[in-house]
Amino acid sequence: MKINWGFGPPKDKDADGARGLRGRGTGAPAAGALGAGTPSTESRADADAGGPRSEQHTWTGGSQLATRIVVGLLWVALVAGPLALALQVLMPDSRPVVRQDGYVDRIGEAAAVSEFAERAVVAWLETPGEQSDVLRAYFGDLGQSRPDIPWTTSGSAVAEIVKDDTGLWAVTVGVDATEGKPPADAEPAAEPAETPAENDSDDDAEPVERITSGRLYFQVPVLYVDGEMIAQALPAPVPAPDEFEQLASAYDHGLAADHPAYARVANFLNAMLVSGDQASLEAYSSPGTSFRALNPVPYAGVRVDTIVAAGGEAPSEEPSDGETAEVQANVTLSGSNGEQLGAQYSLALRAREGRWEVARLRTSPALAEPVPLPEPAPVTTPTPGTSTSQGTSSQGPTPTREAESDPPATGSTTESP
Repeated sequence: MKINWGFGPPKDKDADGARGLRGRGTGAPAAGALGAGTPSTESRADADAGGPRSEQHTWTGGSQLATRIVVGLLWVALVAGPLALALQVLMPDSRPVVRQDGYVDRIGEAAAVSEFAERAVVAWLETPGEQSDVLRAYFGDLGQSRPDIPWTTSGSAVAEIVKDDTGLWAVTVGVDATEGKPPADAEPAAEPAETPAENDSDDDAEPVERITSGRLYFQVPVLYVDGEMIAQALPAPVPAPDEFEQLASAYDHGLAADHPAYARVANFLNAMLVSGDQASLEAYSSPGTSFRALNPVPYAGVRVDTIVAAGGEAPSEEPSDGETAEVQANVTLSGSNGEQLGAQYSLALRAREGRWEVARLRTSPALAEPVPLPEPAPVTTPTPGTSTSQGTSSQGPTPTREAESDPPATGSTTESP
């Protein structure tokens, strides 16, 4: 019977008996006569020869394996540390960059500055004079003239944000503001002092129309350093952003209500906006598209008022496979309360098996003219061999050595197309 007392594996009776016989046959002392922790000469010989191992060797084998694993993991950690550091140094910096020409590419910094400027303008308008200390978090110790009756605001938003050549952020904030009204029993305020005019002879000038409520715009310069921000000056009222005329549309030919494409587009929009039927939506879509119906459905009805095609002529009523068309659908949406709302959809159609299908919902309409882009400012660079300067566009081609060998005459300038 094998008994394990918790100090190691069960003893092998046959091996112990054989070991005892070898000890008696050679005159060696019995195992019990040996000192504690002192292995016999025969046991050491058996271990060296690959024979039966002692119980002590069996017990310590697992510890030696665990030690080897720990040492291996330590070596892996020592190698991985410098390797990770090298990769961190050699890999390009993933943080976006802010260019000094007004183009904002550091999204995180621009977002933080925008939020700070919006809060600063709102606080500047809504804080009365008796609570002016709360504005120190935005404007520091800048001198302020605070009203006793502040403005009320709503609908604040950032209209423009630019990082100028000084390194400050110039933020324009738009806000719906209403001038505070004094209580009915308050004494009338003193008339504001008028600014002296340079020419008082023009008595026929029309009076200036002033408003006490409306959309106002304020510009505030913000300093951003390592996540901390402060306004470098008080908000300054500025004009509203300039309006711009819409670009010419490429949709120039209306479709008749009985045109096959008209019905296909109308059914497509009804499935997406009103019925929420995904199967019907896919039936009017080209293969490979992934349009989704609105869920939940917010509208009770949709009416297609007109469909206008681009290209100077209507799409064919019997199109060939692969033929495409660009159309814009002007629709009227109806809510559950019966109120109506206009909307426009720009769609790309593709023909298959003699019928038109919706291939794409465009994110912007087709235009008949390109979107105007700002021209790059000329950059002055020195011309080799002369004291004059040569103006070249920042995006212009690099001059060749042949061109450098024959510099332009003194005082001339060249601009890249």
